Amino acid sequence: MPSKEQTLSDYQTMTTYSFPDNPSNRKAVIVLPQHDIEKCAYEPGAAQLLLDEEAYVLQFPVRPHAEGSTALRNIIDAGLARAGTILIQSPFDPDVYEEASIATQRFALAKHMHFSMLCMYLGAKEVSVEQIDLRTKTGKISIDVKGERPNSAGVQASVKTDAEELEHFRAQMNLLDEFTGGPPDVDAAERLLRRTGLLADPNMRSLIEMRREGTNQLLTRRVVLSLSSEARSNLNVVGRLKVPAFVKLSAQYDRVVSEHQDYTLTVLVRF
Repeated sequence: MPSKEQTLSDYQTMTTYSFPDNPSNRKAVIVLPQHDIEKCAYEPGAAQLLLDEEAYVLQFPVRPHAEGSTALRNIIDAGLARAGTILIQSPFDPDVYEEASIATQRFALAKHMHFSMLCMYLGAKEVSVEQIDLRTKTGKISIDVKGERPNSAGVQASVKTDAEELEHFRAQMNLLDEFTGGPPDVDAAERLLRRTGLLADPNMRSLIEMRREGTNQLLTRRVVLSLSSEARSNLNVVGRLKVPAFVKLSAQYDRVVSEHQDYTLTVLVRF
């Protein structure tokens, strides 16, 4: 059991630092009311459980002097600075956050948008989603966009829940983007990937290479695109935290920690 001195030291470490400028120190943000944070000062080991080099504990109500940070202003302006909330940093913009319970879907939608923008810069005429897959611990469920909704009748409750999640995801997605088409702007496409941290995505990089200047340019490509791989490391930060029992978090916290969702798209791109 930690000593009183160690408990106080951990508490001071947790409360001394202002909102981090370094995005790597705030991949997850836990919004706690002041009385919960103060309780960590005398509950043995409580503060230590919340210490993580990639997570930050934000006191609620937010202290005015901390509002100089762009990321923190975004959190406040989006109405996300609510007691008991866990926020996850976007893998595509370190100053943007989403509630942990909806982060996987929101970041997947964002990656699809970035992919469509990439295709636009590369001169695409059409980007159409053909199939959407959701993989969880219970298995895989798919939607053929031209077909019917996923059939969840007569199946176990967990699979039915996955089907509902997938249908909700489809309802938020633009399934068809059409452009006038034109010559590729490779420089703009590369700037997009650098800005969003997507240079490591092999499908996106290969599209750029295939659309560079040449006499035999790519006209059509069918791509299977993972929408969840970049967000996984930030979500894993939440899984590492051992939240003290007296801290009341949003009802979705346990689900975020225990579930693993991976969205995949089959997309047809025409140039």
